[in-house]
Amino acid sequence: MDAEELLEKYAEDERNFQKVKLNGVELKGADLSEIDLSYADLTGADLSEANLSKAKLISTSLSRASLTGANLSGVEINSTNLSLADLRDADLSGANLSSCNLSNANLDRANLTGANLSGANLTRAALSEAKITGANLYGANLTGADLTGADLSRSNLSAANFQDVNLQGAKLKAVNLNKFNLSGLNLDNVDISGADLGDTNLKKSSLQGANLERSSLQGANLIKANLRKANLKRADLTDARTYGAIIKETDLSGAIMPDGEIFNSDTSKKD
Repeated sequence: MDAEELLEKYAEDERNFQKVKLNGVELKGADLSEIDLSYADLTGADLSEANLSKAKLISTSLSRASLTGANLSGVEINSTNLSLADLRDADLSGANLSSCNLSNANLDRANLTGANLSGANLTRAALSEAKITGANLYGANLTGADLTGADLSRSNLSAANFQDVNLQGAKLKAVNLNKFNLSGLNLDNVDISGADLGDTNLKKSSLQGANLERSSLQGANLIKANLRKANLKRADLTDARTYGAIIKETDLSGAIMPDGEIFNSDTSKKD
């Protein structure tokens, strides 16, 4: 099947295109809302700026496909192969991407608000400035992913793998990172305000200029962490390990220190 035949049948209200072979097909800007392309092969296809809202792409092969600026809101894409796919600026809000292979995919500036990414493979994916608020990333593999400037606020990050991830300038407001291993990561200028970082391993991590206001850091490992110019207002550092940590120009106003005492910003002493 070629693009012309698919579009003709779609215009005649046909929606079931399961298992079709459309390798390298040109469908840029096409309106394909609610289409069913489950188990189809669209390897290398051009679907940039296409309307695929509420489409079914279950177990579809979209490896190396271009979906730049495509509307994929409400789409079902679980178990789909999207490795090396170009999804820059794509609208994936509310999409079901559970167990998808998104390794090395480009999702820069993509809208993943409320998306289900549980168990997804996002190794080495580019997610710079992506909007991932309120998403489900339970058990997702983000090893080596670029999340520079991404917004993951209020997302479920339980059991996710953050090894070697770049979170510089990202927003992680009110997330649960309890007992996560974030050692050695670049977390400069990250907004982790109101987050749970209890017992989290931040050893040798760089948190320069990071916003940790009202965050819980009880029992956290901050050994040799760089907290220069970080905001730790009203943060809870009870039992945190801070040996060798760089605390210069750091705002600790009202913070609960490792010994349980409250830091007094007026006198630069603990009460």
